[in-house]
Amino acid sequence: MKSLLNGVAWLFLVVSGSAFWFGGRAIHEFANTERVLAEMEGIGIAILFGGFGAIAKSFADHFDDTSE
Repeated sequence: MKSLLNGVAWLFLVVSGSAFWFGGRAIHEFANTERVLAEMEGIGIAILFGGFGAIAKSFADHFDDTSE
């Protein structure tokens, strides 16, 4: 279970980083929204998935402590 949660945490963190770097431009191009609004949405998605990654990492660390 610990390995699965660590993998999910890294996946969420990769999605978070990608959303931070490329999300605003992609939202602007595909949804035809204003650039500033699209950048803020990209940052919001990055924060959301970063939080999910941190939670998954925390759960993985919790399983490590209880197994000993």
